[in-house]
Amino acid sequence: MTSSKVTVSSVSGTPDASRRIRRIVDKLARHKKLNIEASRQALRDAIKHANDMHALGFLHYAGVLDLHLPDGTTVAIIPDWHIPAHDRQVTFMVKQWLSDLRPDIIILIGDAADMFGLSRWPKPPRVVANTQSELDETRRIIDDIIECSGCMHVFYILGNHEDRGRRTQIDPNSNVASLIDPSTQEPILNFHFLMGYKPGDPITFIYGAFEDGGFGGGILINGEIKFIHGNKVRPKPGASPYAEADAAGKSIGQGHTHRYAKRARRNTKSGLIRSYEFGFLGDERHPYLGYAFNTNWHQGVATGRVHGDLLHIEMHPVKKIKDKLTGQISSLMLAGSKLYQSSGY
Repeated sequence: MTSSKVTVSSVSGTPDASRRIRRIVDKLARHKKLNIEASRQALRDAIKHANDMHALGFLHYAGVLDLHLPDGTTVAIIPDWHIPAHDRQVTFMVKQWLSDLRPDIIILIGDAADMFGLSRWPKPPRVVANTQSELDETRRIIDDIIECSGCMHVFYILGNHEDRGRRTQIDPNSNVASLIDPSTQEPILNFHFLMGYKPGDPITFIYGAFEDGGFGGGILINGEIKFIHGNKVRPKPGASPYAEADAAGKSIGQGHTHRYAKRARRNTKSGLIRSYEFGFLGDERHPYLGYAFNTNWHQGVATGRVHGDLLHIEMHPVKKIKDKLTGQISSLMLAGSKLYQSSGY
């Protein structure tokens, strides 16, 4: 592996790091007339000082990345997109939301790419699958959200759908999976390579500890809440991250189930434990998603803001409405004080 894969240890618990963050945040508060870019640069510097070896600079990471975010950081949380089986009208609305929110960081919680061409589910005979086209469209949408949001960095937690590439190499021929790119010393067909990103790009791909996708990788923010794609699947909304939080003993935010819910509870060991399930942004009518029947799936996104060293999360569910006159179905989403609405289907 190259230096793009490292173990990053948080130094946020040290008094020096905490004092640096407080000084920078206080400076921002005193100088409210600073322009937006100057404020964002100061925040970027605070994040880098709080993370050993400048965690934002690495292209990929295997395991759970320990990330400290200072007060004032805004985070956009986007669940399973399943591109190119995504809901295009909702995607347009999400881009509008990101343009207004201007988040510092975006977290993609896996299955942003559907990778239908590499799926082992039975494929309908008339459904055309082109893996390269899927990768190209996923890349275009990620580039679009980086540009429209102005974010400083994207963290892409790999889901089980992105892991289809690795599993396709292992079976039927594991020797293909062991081939190494001589220039990077990485597996030759890893997902971030197929996406075309390079070290220095504002994105980090989070794999599992064994460089797999779907279950082992994640981000631990400020030592309190862990974002993962998710492994445990329960039938009722909110039950899956509840089970993950029980197992981890920490607050959990996850995707994978396509359900949308939040829960909170207290215990004597960890205090308040929160669990969030962020839904998905796919289009259930798309033939790529034809393996599911009578789904209990919900669309939505979420906003996170750091205050008092804690990431506070606001959920934004997407509601479908039908026009009584035209019969057209559109999507509504309330974020903050603004109501976003897509055009009709």
